Amino acid sequence: MIPLGVLTVADVLPLPVRGGAERVLWECARGLASRGHRVTVLGRAAPDAREATLDGVTIRPIPAPRRSALAFIPRAILAARRMARAEIARGAVDVLHLHQPVSGYGVLASDVAARRPSVYTFHSSAPAEYRLRRGMTALHRGGPAGRLGAAVLAALERACVRRATRVHVLSAYSARQLRDLYGVAGGRVVQIPGGVDLGRFRPAEQAAARAAVALAPAQPLIVTIRNLEARMGLESLLRAMALSAPDVPGARLVIGGDGSRRAALEALAGELGVADRVTFLGYVRDEALPRYYQAADLFALPTAALEGFGLVTVEALASGTPVLATPVGATPEILAPLDPRLLTRDASVEALADGLRDFASRMTKDPEGIDALRRACRRHAEARYGWERSVDALESLFGSLRSGA
Repeated sequence: MIPLGVLTVADVLPLPVRGGAERVLWECARGLASRGHRVTVLGRAAPDAREATLDGVTIRPIPAPRRSALAFIPRAILAARRMARAEIARGAVDVLHLHQPVSGYGVLASDVAARRPSVYTFHSSAPAEYRLRRGMTALHRGGPAGRLGAAVLAALERACVRRATRVHVLSAYSARQLRDLYGVAGGRVVQIPGGVDLGRFRPAEQAAARAAVALAPAQPLIVTIRNLEARMGLESLLRAMALSAPDVPGARLVIGGDGSRRAALEALAGELGVADRVTFLGYVRDEALPRYYQAADLFALPTAALEGFGLVTVEALASGTPVLATPVGATPEILAPLDPRLLTRDASVEALADGLRDFASRMTKDPEGIDALRRACRRHAEARYGWERSVDALESLFGSLRSGA
């Protein structure tokens, strides 16, 4: 393929990678760059962020001071628009790739977008995420200000998905959200799932992995790595640990991640009498993630709301670790074809507790079956979710748009 010029503009900057949105953006950008395409990422960042070039990708921060919540959105829109115009003036840009509605609107509502094909990646509903993050930061407010913020994000997102040449979703669940919220469906919507680095996330000897991250033996060792926020369902997981404790006396839970709910979660573990069986790791560095997946007998994903894809799910599977998850968002699309028993019947505490009991029983009564399941997890990830497959599809989409198809 003739090299493409791809300009990616987002409300996040992938340095460092701290969440799913950054991971999707970065893996797509560097995957395209590794194939010889010219890729530049403009991402919103703190005013002191600096330009960088990494893995062939040029990264330029969009300065967006947050001194005033009222002025933040218009300033961020104008900053993204100004920088996109300047980048296009530097050289050839064949395709615009937009992530998130604020910076995305800054580009798609300008004359820049009228002259070039564009792809908007719809990770999940931005106003729904905003409402679920109420109180997490000074910008995520409740009351009238919060309702206004969510309404503005909905208007911007609606404009983005209706103006973009194509809309990229990571799951059928997100495609349904797009249709139900904004009436966008049909041939303009392209489903390309998220992925996993199959070289980084791979099975390893469990005892060595546990020693590497200083985790004591447990039966089973349950790991979850999440932002410690309400929608992640971690309160329900702690309650399920307490409820299932008499039947799974050796179980230990390791919670990685940080967030506004950490103190409340630690207090809840104490109230439930499981503090001695729960370890809070705090923020887990990206380079340490594979060892925690490899160390676990089970990865828990107790999501309460809004799981647009679930990169941690496929990372755990690629590591040969089964995932016990609530049937929320896109998670059933990933796990049901592998083993329906990995999905709880609903997102309740009782269903999670039953899932923990069932898995512990399988470990005791059918260890060979669990070993086979671990191998099946890896095969499932290899067959469906390697980043190479995602980048193949994105490259084909961008190439077809450049040629006018």
